[in-house]
Amino acid sequence: MTPPARGPVLGIDSGHRDRAALERLVLEALQDSGCPRAVLLCTHQIRTGQAHLAASVELPAATGPAALTALAARLVERGAAVAGPDEGPARGAQEYRPGALEARRALLTRQAGRAVRFPGQDSLRGRLTIARALATGAVDRVDPLGTEVDPDTVVDTRDFVRPVFRDGVLVLEVTPAAGGTVIPLELRDQHICGH
Repeated sequence: MTPPARGPVLGIDSGHRDRAALERLVLEALQDSGCPRAVLLCTHQIRTGQAHLAASVELPAATGPAALTALAARLVERGAAVAGPDEGPARGAQEYRPGALEARRALLTRQAGRAVRFPGQDSLRGRLTIARALATGAVDRVDPLGTEVDPDTVVDTRDFVRPVFRDGVLVLEVTPAAGGTVIPLELRDQHICGH
């Protein structure tokens, strides 16, 4: 099972409907603020108000208050609302504060979210069996959609995986591909609904 958060967690909402733009916003703000690489970066569907996406980020436990303040300031400057790292109210754009709080809560509980950055991500490259994918510890479960799999079924990751948190575990959803293999449900540069 994916461990609970150990470092500071922020929820971020700026009303984005484009996943790539949201991911870029967060990654650029991390870089500009001098924060360390995120332990986890997830996107979340926000269904209150007009449907859009929010993000959450867990930073290393050693991340200091100055770096967190700088990161939150960069995000607010770019029109986002930011919740965390404590339980206090969100700051920034008023209309996005509920989404920022929702995204933070989802990552803290590991109940929902599409993982963009996660521990062990680099071990899920190329072609590997489901047994090997699980042995890496990067994902907790592989869920096949529209097919049956066994531990020896080959997953062709195409060097792009975006597992989802579901009920506290990180799940890689896969779908059938040629030659009895499976591929991740979400492919690079694909618009996908529902996550």
